[in-house]
Amino acid sequence: MELYRACYRSRINWDKLRLPLPDEIDRTLLRIRRINRKAGVTGALLMVDQHIIQVLEGRPGQVLDTVYCVMNDPRLHEIEGIIHEPVDFRLFPNSLMFFRDLSDGVAAATNEVLRPLLDHPGDVTRDEANLAFSHFANELQQGRLTNDMLMI
Repeated sequence: MELYRACYRSRINWDKLRLPLPDEIDRTLLRIRRINRKAGVTGALLMVDQHIIQVLEGRPGQVLDTVYCVMNDPRLHEIEGIIHEPVDFRLFPNSLMFFRDLSDGVAAATNEVLRPLLDHPGDVTRDEANLAFSHFANELQQGRLTNDMLMI
């Protein structure tokens, strides 16, 4: 099966949030995971400061359809692609949408590969994004987080 990976960064459009942020996140993740289950898309979503950085993986058509939906989400603006490429494997094969809020800066400040997310989330490079997502993929693979927690 051909696999594709897309990664983008965007700014949060706070005026378009309808619920308090924790409720908005919970509701959005529930919807994303339900859609991704049907589409066969996996990935991860990181929130830091005013930004979202997300990676999506799966068959090219489904990933690109998901990116199109993201581009039409009024809660996000200044959307910019970081990675768009065919890949040989998924970083998050068992995660319909891993989520980590890095807004407090603690995790990003204590781990070198996450530091760019704190220092310049709006200008994260391809290599910095790959390192950050690989960090969380490795954490999942090592069993530090269980699939049950992520597959709500």
